[in-house]
This record gives sequence, structure tokens and C-alpha cells, in this order.
Amino acid sequence: MKIPIFKLNFEDDFVRAFTDEAALILAAGFIGEGKWVKEFEKRFKLIQGCSHAIATTSGTSSIEIALRALDVRGKDVLVPTNTFFATAVAVKNAGGNVVLVDCDKEDFSMCPEALESKITPNTAAVVTVHIGGIISSNIYDVLGVCGLNNLPLVEDAAHAHGSKLRGIHAGSFGTFGCFSFFPTKCMTTGEGGMVTTNDEELSKKVRSLKNFGRDYEDIGICSHEQGVNAKINEFTGLLGSLECDRFEGRLKKRKQLVDFYEKNLDKSKYEVLKQADSEDSCCGYYKCIVKTQKSVADIYHITKKEGISLTGEVYNRPLHRQPVFYCDDKFPNADFAAANHICPPLYPELSEDEVGFVCEILNKI
Repeated sequence: MKIPIFKLNFEDDFVRAFTDEAALILAAGFIGEGKWVKEFEKRFKLIQGCSHAIATTSGTSSIEIALRALDVRGKDVLVPTNTFFATAVAVKNAGGNVVLVDCDKEDFSMCPEALESKITPNTAAVVTVHIGGIISSNIYDVLGVCGLNNLPLVEDAAHAHGSKLRGIHAGSFGTFGCFSFFPTKCMTTGEGGMVTTNDEELSKKVRSLKNFGRDYEDIGICSHEQGVNAKINEFTGLLGSLECDRFEGRLKKRKQLVDFYEKNLDKSKYEVLKQADSEDSCCGYYKCIVKTQKSVADIYHITKKEGISLTGEVYNRPLHRQPVFYCDDKFPNADFAAANHICPPLYPELSEDEVGFVCEILNKI
């Protein structure tokens, strides 16, 4: 059995709906941001339970624009070292200084105590990351630290479409939520991103900054502050709108597969990280994160021989070990996380038979 790292299928009805509407877009002769982008924003904010959603070109540009709206130029932005390097790139692009924070050893999310220890008078904002789509219970402690120090919290929710904890959706705990629609994510537009917020004035600022800083209330084109070009096109908006229609079913399948992994993996060798289930909580699992004391190198070697492609970790090389962001500080929890987990395949196109085969091979190691 060969199990690829990722597959993405679109149903026949989906393909017909997209091609029919795409033909109408072409016939209209305007393919820049229009009704379908607005429709995508409208549908996504309903999914995420927020007041405002602004489409952008990527998850990275979403974080950058959110931080530009907070004006972090020349100031420190606290970022978990256990994240994809795009999070830190967005900080640099917004003019901020990246200050790394260790993660929690249990669920790999930002450690509140480590966060508090890094705050200085030059700190302007905090970026937390919902690793694998899981909203950590530590989020309330992180919020408490931010509140005590009057710091805005930006959520890198690139993994967390549809996730919520105690009735609050990812992207609504802090000032901004920032999402990605890369092909491997829980929903995709090929490339693309979204900024969410419940603050109307900040939503206007984000909408301006994604379009060069243009002020729509002035007659003609007038830019009052430097923004970026992060506009998307109508085809991206159409694809995103249609993805919203099938989102719930695909999220449900991801959770079923994570539950299947948890049930079938040998608990003496593997621990599947999960968000606690309740009536007002759910998780849009982007990754199945499995902690293990077994040799990760051995696991990769054996699974590859069996035709199983393990997905990218979260993360095997934290930011403090990246050449661009290398830091001499000690991050013991992030180093532990990097060395002691794997992420087996997880996407709605997987069957339970395929996941069963993955579990069978892992249990033999």
C-alpha cells in the first residue's frame, strides 16, 4: 500500500460549480476583487464566528498586515520558537524585531511563563500559534499575560480553521486572527489568506493596508501610510466560497481520522495530541501530532520503506535553530518537541484502511 504525503480531490459537483461561475467571471471582463471575494469573506466570517474577515494573498501577508495595523516598527514582537519560519518573516516584513519564546512541553503551544519572562518596555505585540489546529488551554493564560501588560495578541491560526474552545473560535481570542489557504490546509484556495477581527476600526485599517494603504474616503487615489499589495482575484474568491460549502464535512473527516489514530496506535509507544471535546469546543485538525520516545529517524526510515510518507513536523527545526533567526537562548521544551514527535498522514481523502495500515507499521517499530 502506497500512502502519499497529501492528496486533494474535488467532487464533480464542485468542479462543475467552479467552472460554470468561472466562465461568468471571464464573460464579465473583470477578474480583480469583486463579488466573489466579498462572498468568500462573508462566508468565512460566519465559519469563524467573527465580525470582520479580510481576504489576503497568504497567511504570511495576513500576519504582516495585522502587525502593520498595530504599528510594530522598531519594536519587539514575541513569537513562539516552535513555529514555521513564515511567522517570523511576517514580523520582519512589518518592521518588528523577532523575540523568540519557548513552547509548552505538553501541547507544543506558547508557554505563558516563558512569554512573561521575555516582555520588556520595547515589546509591542505577541503572536501565538495554534499548532496543528489545536487551541491550547494555555490560551487563557497567554491572554492574561497580554492583558496585564497591555499587549495585543495576534493569533497565527494558519492551522486552525473551524477550531474553537469554550465557545470562542480561533482568531477571536486576540486582536487579530490570521489564516492560510495553502493546498494542505483544512480548506484551500491554492494560495491565499484571511485576517479576522472583531474591531471595526482595525478592520478598516487592514483593508486599507492590503491595498497599498489606500484611503477610500478620499476622492481619487490617496495613500496615508505605506501598505502592501495583498489583494486576491475573483477566481480565488470563488474557490474559497465553494470550499466553505464543503468545509464542515471535511473537518469532520479529519477528526474521525485523528480519533482512529488515537484508538489504534500503541499507547505505550505513541501519544496523540488532541483538543478536549465538549459541546462548545472542536478542533479543525490540520495535523495529527503524535509524541513518541521512539527514534524519529528510525520511524522515517521504516515508514518510507513501507510506502508511507509522513507529513512535515510541527516543527523539527524551531526558529532558534534556523540560520536566519538563530538565537543563543535556551529553549528546552521546543528542542524536546522537535526531537520527540511525528505527524502521520492526515487529509480527508485518506481511508480508515490506509490509516489502519499506518498504525500497523508504527506499532511494529
